[in-house]
Amino acid sequence: MNFSFWSDEDRLFVPRLLGWSINFKFIAKKLGWIKTPTPEIEPPATDETEPSSETREERLRRAIERSRSEDI
Repeated sequence: MNFSFWSDEDRLFVPRLLGWSINFKFIAKKLGWIKTPTPEIEPPATDETEPSSETREERLRRAIERSRSEDI
């Protein structure tokens, strides 16, 4: 069953059989009450036989920056 007042469309008013309806899911997303799933980005495939030119500190710094951006 698909309710017109809880639609996946990204607009405030959605059409229904007889007129228009307010999309409460859109409002809840804008207020931050529900979160939309974010697609996970897979790291690029690397050839493990090839040694990395990146130092341990650079890898840690990059991991910290990534985790900071995920918290926002």
